[in-house]
Amino acid sequence: MLRYAIRRLLWAIPTLIATSLVLFLVTTLAPAPPPTGDPLLDEPRRARFADLPRFFNGAPEDVQTRAAEAVRHVAAEDARHEDAARDLVRLGGAALPYVLPSFEALAPDARGRVAVALAPVAERMRLEGRGDLTQPAAAVSFWTEFWYDRALDFTPLALERAVDRLVNHGSDLRESDLVALDTYALSAVMPALASTTDRVALERLSRLAQHATERGPVISPDASPRQLRLARADWSEWWFVHDDDFVALVGADRGLAMVTETRYARWLERAAYGQLGLSLVDGEPIADKLRARAPLTALICALAMLLSWMAAVPLGALAAWRHGRAFDLASSAVLFVLYATPTFAVAEVLRRAATGTSVSGSRVALAVAALVVGSMATLARWQRTAMLDVVRADFVRTARAKGLPEWRVAVLHALRNALMPTVTLAGLHLPVLLGGTFVVEEVFGLPGVGFETLRAIEGHDTAWLMAVVLASAVAVTAGLVLSDVAYSGLDPRVREVLARRQGGRTS
Repeated sequence: MLRYAIRRLLWAIPTLIATSLVLFLVTTLAPAPPPTGDPLLDEPRRARFADLPRFFNGAPEDVQTRAAEAVRHVAAEDARHEDAARDLVRLGGAALPYVLPSFEALAPDARGRVAVALAPVAERMRLEGRGDLTQPAAAVSFWTEFWYDRALDFTPLALERAVDRLVNHGSDLRESDLVALDTYALSAVMPALASTTDRVALERLSRLAQHATERGPVISPDASPRQLRLARADWSEWWFVHDDDFVALVGADRGLAMVTETRYARWLERAAYGQLGLSLVDGEPIADKLRARAPLTALICALAMLLSWMAAVPLGALAAWRHGRAFDLASSAVLFVLYATPTFAVAEVLRRAATGTSVSGSRVALAVAALVVGSMATLARWQRTAMLDVVRADFVRTARAKGLPEWRVAVLHALRNALMPTVTLAGLHLPVLLGGTFVVEEVFGLPGVGFETLRAIEGHDTAWLMAVVLASAVAVTAGLVLSDVAYSGLDPRVREVLARRQGGRTS
């Protein structure tokens, strides 16, 4: 049985991949805003990775390619040279290892224009002896001498040591050393910012990041836990979107980036590692909001399913066992009325009947009751139909002919076999129950996933909606796998057939 369950879980992986593809296509149907050339205006577009191809990137960009493109336009002084100069400033120190060594390959006039375009970077790096960098000859001389003296500082090993020293033995001098590396330091500062717990080190690291990028919060040593969480989430989200602006793709990484630097791969990476972005409604990390609100939704959904089954299975089985009698007719009429009554109507009636109730536990109980009404009616009708088919089977008539007690025939022979179709449909019933949970949370004001989802719809929070759809798809897939395993547990013959089709043996 365990081997079969594991096998079914493994077979669910292709299903989840196919589901992720469908969800990705659906959630990216909305057209992205056109690029404007202004980094601030284009930020929403970057956050959705709309600048990347969907599934294959034949020419992945990194800091090296972006720097080379910017240098080309600045050197040629063409129509895009002003935007290219701004790109060089934005790339900052991360671009210097690729820009400064290329000076010798440029014509004197082009070299001067590129050196002058880097003047704001030198100011941001707080370099001494800058002189008048608006003069091409002075700018070229300055940057040439700078690279001769400081080239070894722009290496991964030196950077790692510098950041490690700052985290463990921080000082103003060590911080100024990293300021002089500008955006080149971000590749080490950002991981340290995400993992360090020392408040003083966090302040220094976030100050470095803000100075280099000219955005984002500085984490104060006396920041509250919520402020700390929000600040870290802000920097984590920004780095997830912009890391390829400041990191070079080397060797096999460039070939791998043809697949990973795509909209689908980045979307999938967000889902896999919990990088779901920030909510547009309140700026909270979506992953944290899901973790905080999902338990309530899961509790309501689980209790409603459990109580529905506890009531529907015996009710439907008894109605089928007494087919055509008064109990069957009365229960069928009541179940039909309950089945036809929308969940929101039942929830509203219960809410008005319990006016004045403010205890959250009471509201949860009412929400569960509202869900149970519709869910029980559906399950009971399924169970009645399945039981009617079994009651007429030959093995039931044989059991009766042997003189077995009615309860034994009904429970051990008829009900066990009648449960299998209902168990199969239970996996399909989960999405309906989940949708109903969203409704009752809104009616009773319960702060679950559904309540937050409606707020996200009002605020056009696409990131939250994408995360909820993905989480729901995972939950439904897991429910289908569990119903399949339960079905095979009730009937070993089914398990044997399915295992044989998959080329395995049952244990």
